[in-house]
Amino acid sequence: MSTALFSAAPRKSLVTHVEDEIRAALVEGRLEPGTRLVTKELADSLGMSITPVREALVRFAASGVLTAEPAQSFRVPTMTVAQYAEISEIRKSVEGLAAFNAASQITAEEIAAMKDLLTRYLVAKAAKDQHLALTLNKEFRFVLYAAARMPTLLGVIELLWLKAGPGFNYLYPETQSGTGEHHNYDDLLTALHGRQADAARQAIEHAIEDGARIVIDALQRRQAQPVVIK
Repeated sequence: MSTALFSAAPRKSLVTHVEDEIRAALVEGRLEPGTRLVTKELADSLGMSITPVREALVRFAASGVLTAEPAQSFRVPTMTVAQYAEISEIRKSVEGLAAFNAASQITAEEIAAMKDLLTRYLVAKAAKDQHLALTLNKEFRFVLYAAARMPTLLGVIELLWLKAGPGFNYLYPETQSGTGEHHNYDDLLTALHGRQADAARQAIEHAIEDGARIVIDALQRRQAQPVVIK
């Protein structure tokens, strides 16, 4: 496990910091399916004691985001095609709802921020900077979802991204051209400018469908190969 995945704790709750770091790594796809997180190793990389790290990991395990294993370790679950397909269908419903509601409430400043993030995202993809591209993609999408002004819905979306996020690793290098995704995001921004709620929902649903096809194809290829657990 690379220590570069996480940063040292600032002056705030240590457990909260660990949760924030793991949450970001999962949602941004920086932790691949099957990644093993050893409590002591993670504590050392974060420069803190084992106790807050263990507490944070246990919380994620309790919500089903991580699985607990022997020897004070946890693992990012592997995912079957059926599991990813189910999560994707649920994501289409809830993220589509967020896009629908955001279309009537998003501000010009938020749209401008999304445009900037999209530009930076496409540059990162062209440079084959996978982790930066995943980070910028997440930021782009969550500006939209926050614009729906529905905190409970946003929480549901965040949990689904925690579960689906590790699979986002499989989007690259398959999507380096990014043509379909670029068109989906262009359609989304056009819909937001025009306050077209149905079109905004469709653009997000199409983006999820296109991504799911790539991830599911990758999962099918990997499931056909021998499983190696590190």
